[in-house]
Amino acid sequence: MRKFLQTILLVLVILLTRCFAQAKSTDKPIWSQQAIPLDLSCATIPSRIPSPDHRSLVEITCTRKAEEDAAYMLRITTRKGVAYDTPLRDGAHEMVWSPDSKAFFIDGGATAYSGFFVTVYVIDPSGSIQKRILTQVAQRDMVESFPPCKAFNRDPIACTRIAANPEYNMSGIAWVHNSSAIDVFAEIPCSSSYGGIMCQVLGYELSVPDGRILKRLTARQVQSRWQKQMAWKMHIPDAPVYGPAQNIR
Repeated sequence: MRKFLQTILLVLVILLTRCFAQAKSTDKPIWSQQAIPLDLSCATIPSRIPSPDHRSLVEITCTRKAEEDAAYMLRITTRKGVAYDTPLRDGAHEMVWSPDSKAFFIDGGATAYSGFFVTVYVIDPSGSIQKRILTQVAQRDMVESFPPCKAFNRDPIACTRIAANPEYNMSGIAWVHNSSAIDVFAEIPCSSSYGGIMCQVLGYELSVPDGRILKRLTARQVQSRWQKQMAWKMHIPDAPVYGPAQNIR
């Protein structure tokens, strides 16, 4: 009886919130055209985003309401009850449910031009939640595609650090084949510290949940195939330039 009442309550909450979930935030998507921007206004009522099948619910709640020190929690509720509670990563901005309601991803960024990230949450058949960072293989592929220590005017010290631990921009654009893969836009930040490889772009179709590269797209392919799903107007970068490093004394 208790589980039945929990199910009924969850369904009622979802039905009441799905009509205005998108309207709560005045922000617009930054990366994915399909995304729902997260309401991070510390409003009294939590931001609630139901799954397409209305069986699960994502809530964003404010835990510290001081404007200069706000913090947020991510809660995922399924028909089995509260399944997951975790701090929301700083810079999170928007989320996209998979069409089959078995997963969603959250896009965010540390600054306006760098630190972009995508985090995937998978709901398994038992109702438990798995958090996945799928971009490690894509990060290594970006390093091999655009070697930072061969870039013209590179910082010879920074390039070694970047090659060992790349933190290039990675943003989810759309789900592929329901929840089996995601399209990820990968970009080297547009900063002179990257020298002649700054702003370079590739696209990846990554397997969920293991992050294998299923498809790899050039910048032109990304523009021609993904632009309608992207929330910004993409520009194809100039070709990378390789050559001598900075003359550091």
